[in-house]
Amino acid sequence: MRPPTVLLQVALIAVVAVIATQLTTLAIVVLAPAPRPAGYTLAAASAALRGETAKTEDGRPLRRRFQAEAPFEHERDPLADALARSLASELGRDVAEVHVRMDRAGRPLWARPPRQNSREPRDLRRPFGPGEWLGGVRVGVVSDQIAFPPFLAAVRLKDGQWSTIAPPRGWLAPWQIMLLLSMLLSLVLLSPLIWWMAQRLARPIRRFAQAADQLGADPDAPPLTPSGPNEVRLAIAAFNDMQAKLREHIERRTHTVAAIAHDLRTPLTRLRFRIEMMPLDQQRQAVRDIEEMDGLIAQAMQFVKGQFDVGHAETLDFSDLVQDMADRYADTGADIAVVAEPGLEVRGDPGVLRRGLSNLMDNAIGHAGAVSVRVGAEDGRAVARIQDRGPGIPEDQLERVFDPFFRLEASRSRKTGGAGLGLSIARHAVRAHGGDLTLANAPEGGLIATLSLPLIEAEAA
Repeated sequence: MRPPTVLLQVALIAVVAVIATQLTTLAIVVLAPAPRPAGYTLAAASAALRGETAKTEDGRPLRRRFQAEAPFEHERDPLADALARSLASELGRDVAEVHVRMDRAGRPLWARPPRQNSREPRDLRRPFGPGEWLGGVRVGVVSDQIAFPPFLAAVRLKDGQWSTIAPPRGWLAPWQIMLLLSMLLSLVLLSPLIWWMAQRLARPIRRFAQAADQLGADPDAPPLTPSGPNEVRLAIAAFNDMQAKLREHIERRTHTVAAIAHDLRTPLTRLRFRIEMMPLDQQRQAVRDIEEMDGLIAQAMQFVKGQFDVGHAETLDFSDLVQDMADRYADTGADIAVVAEPGLEVRGDPGVLRRGLSNLMDNAIGHAGAVSVRVGAEDGRAVARIQDRGPGIPEDQLERVFDPFFRLEASRSRKTGGAGLGLSIARHAVRAHGGDLTLANAPEGGLIATLSLPLIEAEAA
């Protein structure tokens, strides 16, 4: 049975996420209490004016403030008149010392203001009769348990100050906060599922990317096991087929060059015997040419046979390895100085790494004389910077010098440049260990070769 495609899996994730979100929101809406009016009772208003704890019907705190002057004039409105009388009775104050004004933002339709052609407002000191109507509102009885629309109230205290209350304002209403909490809860519940599915989809792709990155360093690596969605399996199968064809191509190339090198050595051997019949002065020159040709063939064989591949890997102190190589060159009279941070452990084949370092130091010493080497740890890697004092390399040639058999004739003669394989072999040796080798021109002049290898601690992390 073929596994589902990425498109189908993503679609299923989206459907499951939407269904789960809707079910969570529905459960919260059904179980949550119905929203209450934002007004407050007469008892809450009188308690707040006295400085006691009081709340609106939606749970917000109702607090009083003090002002030296009356904050507003009493509103000639039937409901405001009734509330003023009731508050005066609750607080034991004269009705003239109580001002009430309805909050227009929370005013219901039935609490209409008096018509413009109405008679003069009643004297608030005269009590209302039972069942009396003002402006269409029955005000004969006002209960302190009924929640009224939001209103502003002010009462004059004995010291002359005014205690005032106003409907509390806020950025979010309680029902809005509950809705936001429901969305947050949905996100918290869905995040683990989405993370797990994303990891499941990304894992084979990550393995595929790592295998592609290691292909250049090790074409003989075992093929990947197809896993994951159908598209990723097809890509892995194509990658394995490409790796097999690449390995076959490399083997054919190696066999071809090896055969050519073998055939060339046969006539070179015959030439060595014939040279013995030549005059002595010509014989030396001919022997030198044959030895140079023999060296070129040996370097080519080393390159195509992959002698820079990792053989026996072991734990190494990178600083000690670089210092040991520098000491060998110093023993021959080379001007080389090393500053190394101790304890940089890497894993690799010491012979292969020595060969790469040897090629770099040969280049630096042969073309610039004095060389300085600095070794340290940077971003989880052991880094060695080999800097010379030579003329450097043109910027557009910094990568080309790593090409096999490429030489800079302007600054590297046949005697110093060799076959043009030293840098290629050094880079392959480093990359076979998961590192890299780059070149850059120093600002003060000279060339800097930067060799980096992953530290064991960083690889474990």
